[in-house]
Amino acid sequence: MKPPITALASLLVAGCVNPYAQFYRGVSDARKIPGYEAVSTPIQIYSTNNFSRDRLVLMAKGYTPVGESSFNANAAAVRDSELRNEAEKIGASVVLISSRYTGTVSGAIPLTVPDNTTSYSTGTAAAYGSGGVVNAYGQSTTTTYGTKTMMMPYTVTRSDFDALYFAKQKMRLGVYPIPLDDATRQRRQSNKGLIVQVVVEGSPAYLADVLPGDLLLAIGTDPVESVDGFGTLLNKYQGQTVTLTLERSGKQIEKQVTMRAYDSVTAAPNSKK
Repeated sequence: MKPPITALASLLVAGCVNPYAQFYRGVSDARKIPGYEAVSTPIQIYSTNNFSRDRLVLMAKGYTPVGESSFNANAAAVRDSELRNEAEKIGASVVLISSRYTGTVSGAIPLTVPDNTTSYSTGTAAAYGSGGVVNAYGQSTTTTYGTKTMMMPYTVTRSDFDALYFAKQKMRLGVYPIPLDDATRQRRQSNKGLIVQVVVEGSPAYLADVLPGDLLLAIGTDPVESVDGFGTLLNKYQGQTVTLTLERSGKQIEKQVTMRAYDSVTAAPNSKK
C-alpha cells in the first residue's frame, strides 16, 4: 500500500522546475534577431549590485538585452546550471545576476508513512486413531495495515533572484536613445529629438564620434521625433551614408555615418541600433 502524497513530496517535485525558465520574460530565441552574433566563448555570468549601471556598460560593448528572469525562491534550491541552461536555450552570451536575502521561513509539515504491524500465532492439535495419537503443529501470520503521521521540521532561506540576459549584436547605427527630459524640452521649446544614452564601441556612430549625451535631432532629412520614429528611420536609411544632425553643448553639429544593413528589419527588444 502506497502512502498518500504529502506536502513534503510536493516540495520535492516543485524543486525540479528550473525557476530561471519558469519566470523568464523576453525573446524566446535571440538567434533570430537581426544582426545576431554567435559567440564561441562560454556563457559569461557577472554578479552585479547595480543593474542600471552595468546594463549600460554591456550595451556599450555591443550586447543587447533580450530577456530577464525574476523570482523569490529557496536559495539552496537554485543552481548555477539552471541559469546556464536557460541562457543557452535562448541564445544569450552574457548574463547579469543578483540575489538578495529576504528572510528565513521555518515550520513543520506532516509526513504520512506506513505503520504496519505483524503478529504470529502457533498451535498444536492431537488426532486419535487406530494407530495411536498423532500430534500436529501449525503457525500463522497476521498483518494489520495502517499509517502514522509525523511532523517534519524545516528551515528555508529565501532570496530574490534577478537575471538579465544579453546577446551579441551588430548594430546598424550603434546608438541607444532615450526620450528628452522635461528640462531639455523646456530649454529647446520642443518635444522633438532624443538623448543619446549609449554609443556602441566600434559601431558607425562610435567611429563618427557621436557621444553619449548628444541630442539626436535628425537622420538625413527626417527629424527624429520619438524612439519608435527613430527605429523607422533606421529601417529607411540602413546601408546608406547619411548625415546625423546633433546638438552638443548647446551647438548644432553634423556627423556623416554609413549605416550597416540587416537582411531583416525586425527589431529586438530595447535594441535601438
